[in-house]
Amino acid sequence: MGLANQSATPSRTTLLEAVNVLLENIGEAPVETLENEQIAEARVAERTLLEFHKEGQSRGWAWNSESDYPFQKDGTGGITVPANVVRWSPDPYTWAGRFQLRGQRVYDRENRSYVMPTSITEVQADVVYLLPWDDCPEPFNRWTTVRSARVFSDRVLSSDSLFKYTALDEQAALNELLRMEAENEEYNLLTGGPGTKPYPTYNPGTGLFRGIGGGQLIG
Repeated sequence: MGLANQSATPSRTTLLEAVNVLLENIGEAPVETLENEQIAEARVAERTLLEFHKEGQSRGWAWNSESDYPFQKDGTGGITVPANVVRWSPDPYTWAGRFQLRGQRVYDRENRSYVMPTSITEVQADVVYLLPWDDCPEPFNRWTTVRSARVFSDRVLSSDSLFKYTALDEQAALNELLRMEAENEEYNLLTGGPGTKPYPTYNPGTGLFRGIGGGQLIG
């Protein structure tokens, strides 16, 4: 088995493999499928993974975010965003908080209506999407797996020794993810990164806030 693994080309971690990491972390045998799974621990492990996979993506990363994405009015005169959008933020310098996302519909606080004025055909906004497991980068899925394994073992076994051990692995995985994020975004002191507008006044600290120095990336 060892030689076969050594000669095989490594592939991305699947959701099944991630579930088995959680199970092995509490001393349970791995499962062969996630379809109609009858083992209670496996079902809980999968739910835990998906819980933190969603929560982690909600922070917003280079690979699941877009800037100034245009959302156009539909036949009802309103704007509906896709269900996988978890953050929707129009330009504050243009709209000053006028439009807010409520559910999947855009609400006009100035007119107190979901129907857009005839003068507005679209609203551009910065968005964060929730992506399926296979569409996310391997470093993110690795961090999610280790992070979920720590919480899963703590919930199931309440073991301090397991918690302390996997917390170190979680931090190492997060560090690798942050390194990749910094390389993708190319943060600097003057702007938020490629594709974003400079701030209206010179503020060196603000350009780095949304990156590694920002609160949303702290594990």
